[in-house]
Amino acid sequence: MPAEVSKTAQFNSVYYETHKKLYSTVLKLCRDEEQTFDILQKVYLQLWEKWDTVKDKSNLYPLLFTYAKNMYIDDLRRECRRREAIEDIARTAEISGPDGESQIKRKEYMKAINMVISRLTSRRREVVQLYLDEGLTRKKIAEHLSVSPNTIDNHLQESLNILRRELQPYLETGID
Repeated sequence: MPAEVSKTAQFNSVYYETHKKLYSTVLKLCRDEEQTFDILQKVYLQLWEKWDTVKDKSNLYPLLFTYAKNMYIDDLRRECRRREAIEDIARTAEISGPDGESQIKRKEYMKAINMVISRLTSRRREVVQLYLDEGLTRKKIAEHLSVSPNTIDNHLQESLNILRRELQPYLETGID
């Protein structure tokens, strides 16, 4: 147990020495405060998990910056895949639509879905993407994000409520 206290003290020291500078750097990179907090949480969690394998603990900022940069790039790739998937769905809807009016409605509906999803918080957007785009179960998402399954359920439920509320006009007029 004393080793754990030492590890905790060392980790806290690294956190307090690097957090402010890393926060500023990541915020400049992604220009989204919530995404910055999410990335930093993952960065420090990853450091904690790999603490025993890190050889030189004297200057960890470059390592933390690399973790953060890679996580940001991963976020960008996920967003790009999500957009491509939505565009594919929209193209499929255009091809399979019986007439021009239906195609227009489908295209508008897909744009509306994309708009609503883009306005979700970065954490909810990530949960929805993992659930819909990557087909992960709620349990797998919870493990992947290191949160409880109840948190994932809450994010999904709130996201669905927002989607239903925002897309209600489309549902009332109907799309073919």
